[in-house]
Amino acid sequence: MATVYDYLQNHTEAGRNVQKQQFEQNTLVYQPGDPQTHIRLIGKGAVKIGSYSPEGDRVVYDVLQPGEFFGDLSYLETDNVEFFEFARTITSATVLSVALPFFRHVIVHDPIMSDWFNQQVVRRWWKAETRLLYMTRNDVDARLENLRKEYTKPVPDSQNRLHCVFDLLSHQTLADLTGTTRQTISRKLKETPVCAV
Repeated sequence: MATVYDYLQNHTEAGRNVQKQQFEQNTLVYQPGDPQTHIRLIGKGAVKIGSYSPEGDRVVYDVLQPGEFFGDLSYLETDNVEFFEFARTITSATVLSVALPFFRHVIVHDPIMSDWFNQQVVRRWWKAETRLLYMTRNDVDARLENLRKEYTKPVPDSQNRLHCVFDLLSHQTLADLTGTTRQTISRKLKETPVCAV
């Protein structure tokens, strides 16, 4: 069966609504304040998303891999909810940029896309809840092991080179994702080996 990535590229209404893009490693895809006109679906590579603290510090709250999407769906149309996110590649990445109106149309009217979207939203929800559970009920070792399980599957980049995403995450990113400090992560990683592809 074709992936949703392939399905969208070959959709009869794709035309100008769907564009394949390549991003080099460590490239900013967007930042707070950029107009959000597209949803991006990852075909290859890994992307971190996050925001900024009131003090201006960058905080990563998720790392996305092939098959996942990111961007502002504009569903929370209230005055007090602002999309204030950045997205930066961890590896080189190939993404489909899908025009927001078209994306919203297909997830409502196309059963294949609707089913995929529901699965993706529930998966993202599950990831967030699991991470929160580990942060509130487990020690740092368990939190790191949970992330290691999530990010050690080899991921191909735009040039089909395989990466262990866990190994590419900075100590600060791991600290953000585990609710600890960079110093704690540094100490813990000296005690345990990293993964290998």
